[in-house]
Amino acid sequence: MKKNIIIMSSILLVVACLGVGGVFFFQQQQKEQKAEQAKKQSQVAKKEKEAVKEEEAKKEQALAQKPKPIDKNQKTAYLTIDDGPTKYFKRIVEALKKENVKATFFFVGNNIKDEYKADIKQAVQDGNSIGMHSMSHDANKLYKQSQFIPEMEQESKLLSDIVGKKVGLIRAPYGSTYLNNDQVQKAKVDKFRLLDWNIDSNDWKHKGKPQDTVSFVSQELDGFHKISPVILVHETEDTLDAIPALVKAIRAKGFVLEPYFEDNDFHLNFKKDPDL
Repeated sequence: MKKNIIIMSSILLVVACLGVGGVFFFQQQQKEQKAEQAKKQSQVAKKEKEAVKEEEAKKEQALAQKPKPIDKNQKTAYLTIDDGPTKYFKRIVEALKKENVKATFFFVGNNIKDEYKADIKQAVQDGNSIGMHSMSHDANKLYKQSQFIPEMEQESKLLSDIVGKKVGLIRAPYGSTYLNNDQVQKAKVDKFRLLDWNIDSNDWKHKGKPQDTVSFVSQELDGFHKISPVILVHETEDTLDAIPALVKAIRAKGFVLEPYFEDNDFHLNFKKDPDL
């Protein structure tokens, strides 16, 4: 009898232990399932948040690339930078960005090395404008050997492939004065927009003295009351150093700096052609 009681007690104890263990195992399993579910929900929420951020970034990028309408009552100036891309290109773009300014860059096709392509694309995505300044910048080839249009077409394809959209803005090396009538007509057929300048900074005369370039441009701006100034500088270390003071000087004269896009209503070329 006593032996049976001991056996029954042992059985009950084992059953009780199994029951407690089962409850613990079930609770532990539920905790793990809840933790896994919470982890999945967190991952989903994170992906949704990232998707929203990515969409917002795309919208901001699209807005940056879209040319802003120019206020007719606003005094607008255009800073145009020739002969790049060079080793100073990325730093000039960054210096402009610090001043909350965008500019227009005219590139020489033969200078467009692979190492600059990503920076060119980023500059355009940030809202700067770009254009062609010929492949060679060689006056003899461009004007005497009639290579102006072929070189512009070649560079247009090169830049268009880099930025993913057609680039049709051009600047003739040494100015459109050297273009003959046939070249002008072909530029129109190709739907190129040509932009010359009305303020030559003469930065090449002030080499090593960027402040002299700033002072010269500032004085020139005093003569602009009805027409927008299109300022020519070159992509050099001096221009990089001049950016903060130059932007300040232009703004001090009451002008807002904007990039020039090829659909701008404002035409400026030495040919005085409203269709060019």
